[in-house]
Order: sequence, then C-alpha cells, then structure tokens
Amino acid sequence: MSSYIHLDVELKLRDENKAIVTPAYFLGSIEDSLQNFFGEIGGQTDLELIKFDKGQKRAIVRVQEEFILRIRSAITLIGYFQDIPCHFIIKKSSKEKLDF
Repeated sequence: MSSYIHLDVELKLRDENKAIVTPAYFLGSIEDSLQNFFGEIGGQTDLELIKFDKGQKRAIVRVQEEFILRIRSAITLIGYFQDIPCHFIIKKSSKEKLDF
C-alpha cells in the first residue's frame, strides 16, 4: 500500500475578479502542469482533491509519496490560471490529513 502526502495549496491571481475558480479548474491546472512538464496526469500519480475553499482559493491535495517531487515541481511551475498570471503556494505538507 502506498503512503500519501497531503498538500495545502493556495492560488494567488494577479487579477482576482476575472477567474472562475472551481475545484475542477484548480485540480485541472495542476494536472495540466504535470502533463506539460512530465507527460503524465492524475491516473499515474493518484492525485486527489480532498478539500476545496473557493473564497480562499485553497485546496488540500493528496498524492502518493513517490510522486511528491513531481507534484511540487509542477505546482511551482504554474504561471497562468485561465490566461491570468498567477502562482501557487504550497503552504503545508504532511503525511497526516490537513485542514485550513
């Protein structure tokens, strides 16, 4: 059985009013970055959105420990969300479940 790492990830947008931030778009942005940089997406990395807060633009994401370096890199390299300049911040990481 694989062990998992939980990441508390926050989205920072240059223009907060133009983006539509949903769980699907949030996770999709991370999956697109994985696809672009490593040629793989959620099915191979077992990436799962555990909790999402639209107002804070934050999510708890769970990933297999063996893929943590790729996920962290992919999140760090995201520069646009819906064509709006942005960056993602990994606020915390833990083997235990996280909450906001």
